[in-house]
Amino acid sequence: MDAIGEHTRRLTGRALKALATVPGVTIYGPPAPEPRSPLVAFNVTGWNPMSVAEALNEAGVESRAGCHCATLAHRDLGLEPAASCRLSFYLCNTVGEVEQAVGGLRRIVSPGPIGSSQARPGGKHRRD
Repeated sequence: MDAIGEHTRRLTGRALKALATVPGVTIYGPPAPEPRSPLVAFNVTGWNPMSVAEALNEAGVESRAGCHCATLAHRDLGLEPAASCRLSFYLCNTVGEVEQAVGGLRRIVSPGPIGSSQARPGGKHRRD
């Protein structure tokens, strides 16, 4: 269990550091991989978290969006909607998958032909 904990802390730390470089991303929770659980909840300025999660999922990155059983925390943060997007890590995840997730998010939310207010591949996602 110690080895699993170390592995997930390493992945979470990598995700925290990489997500902090994506323009518009706000990360919730402690800034270090310990003492937090192996997940990262975040939002992107101007984006509905459900749209971000759906676009990530379509890009092959498993993510979830919603209140994550923490509605009061989301309300206390003044989030509208009272939700965030979340990436979670465990034993089976790799550093490459963390990089894939962050790279996918960067492509989805970056300005340009597939970013900003443009339609996403599949035509469903728009910046809110």
